[in-house]
Amino acid sequence: MKKGLLLICLSFGLNTYGMEGISNLEQQLVEKNQILSALQNEIQSKENLLKSSYSNYYPTINAVGGWGENRVDNPEERNKGYFGYLDGRVNLFNGFKDLSVSNQKEIDVQLKKLEYEASRRELRTELIETASNMIYLHKLQAILNDEEKITKDQKKMAAKKVSAGLTSTVDNLEFDLREREIEIQQKEINQLHKEYHQKLLQLFGSDIPDAELDKITFGSIENLKQVKPFVSENNLEVQRAQLLSKQTEYERKELKGEYMPSVDFVYSFGRLTPSETSPMTFNETKYGLQINIPLFSGFSTITKNAAKKSETLARKSQANQAALNSQSSFISLKEKIQELNDLYEINESKLITSKQYFEMTVGEYKRGIKNSPDLVGATERWFNSQKKKFELLKEFELTKTRIENLN
Repeated sequence: MKKGLLLICLSFGLNTYGMEGISNLEQQLVEKNQILSALQNEIQSKENLLKSSYSNYYPTINAVGGWGENRVDNPEERNKGYFGYLDGRVNLFNGFKDLSVSNQKEIDVQLKKLEYEASRRELRTELIETASNMIYLHKLQAILNDEEKITKDQKKMAAKKVSAGLTSTVDNLEFDLREREIEIQQKEINQLHKEYHQKLLQLFGSDIPDAELDKITFGSIENLKQVKPFVSENNLEVQRAQLLSKQTEYERKELKGEYMPSVDFVYSFGRLTPSETSPMTFNETKYGLQINIPLFSGFSTITKNAAKKSETLARKSQANQAALNSQSSFISLKEKIQELNDLYEINESKLITSKQYFEMTVGEYKRGIKNSPDLVGATERWFNSQKKKFELLKEFELTKTRIENLN
């Protein structure tokens, strides 16, 4: 059991991700998020309950006092009156029920730790998604600013050609439309920017300034496309299903203990015999082995054991299904990583070609070979390729995070 706990704890720190410069925000997320804070307190509660289960291994001591009567056939030998003594008891054997209970409590602790780690990963995925979108929006803002500047220069160039009679006023309208399209995109980006700042506020309880977000960058493509082999034993859902299965087995062992006798060593010291006449002296002792043998429980133990047996089989099936599901998800995400890598390489080639095409189209437009739609189209292709690059990197980051969460 201790070995299993160590495996879980170690698995929490093995994951590596692509995004660079986000470690500071991750630390803040762990420290400030209220969901994680609540789960930490719940872990502490489970650990205290585990410690309390160990008390069953220690002796119990009670002070007993009152008035009573010991009745026998001979009235002259009857004892009645006050009594008072210390009663000690040590359990020597109870069918290993105490051990089973402690093992169950230990699994409760591990399950709560798994819940904490699952929540931490889920929140980190939200952070990666939000941070990726923030990086993407900031890059889009810079790209659109460049595109706006180039469009204004092209508009001036078109105005000179119109005034010289080399082309019609359609060219002016073409670039006016392009400016409005860029303006619409900028407005949409600004709105999305505000929405993602609100998501950061939900995660941290306070907003994160853009200056700090600008320190975060997408990981290198070499790091993003690397995928570690899948190990089902490291998957949180698989670990959870296995722990639940093991917990059910311990519950069955606890129930089996109800068939077995319990043995206690008892010791009493004080005034054991009730008396109203003798002085209140504490000079009596009694000790012995007390055996309790269960004879009949109304069939409750049998029916409970049958129910736990079925539950154990169900838990094992759930553990197997969790392993299959996680394996399937890993394969699907790994294929998506490969697809994103292929798209990224294609877009990088397109980016080079579209820039060359843009530069050649600008030269031909100046010479009157190309018209304004050609120039606008070439400009859009080049800038769209730039935008696509960061869109793919954003999707790369989120997919990499999800695939790492499976291990």
